Amino acid sequence: MVDLTQLRDDEVFRAFASYATIILSKMMLMSTATAFYRMTRKVFANPEDCATFGKGENAKKYLRTDDRVERVRRIKKTLSSHASSIQ
Repeated sequence: MVDLTQLRDDEVFRAFASYATIILSKMMLMSTATAFYRMTRKVFANPEDCATFGKGENAKKYLRTDDRVERVRRIKKTLSSHASSIQ
């Protein structure tokens, strides 16, 4: 079994750990940014999410797309594909 000090000193493992930490941090930040934009702009993807802002016909006006929300969502999707390529 590999000793943890040997693993810590391995240059390849340190690079992998650094890049994985950066990618995962960016993914978590983008999830928060997507939620922030959806809540502040009141733009939701499904009726369950917009139920807190209105009932029935009033809730349907929140089911729409917004350019900024979609941009953040696409960035998040791209980062997810980068994270899967690291593994």
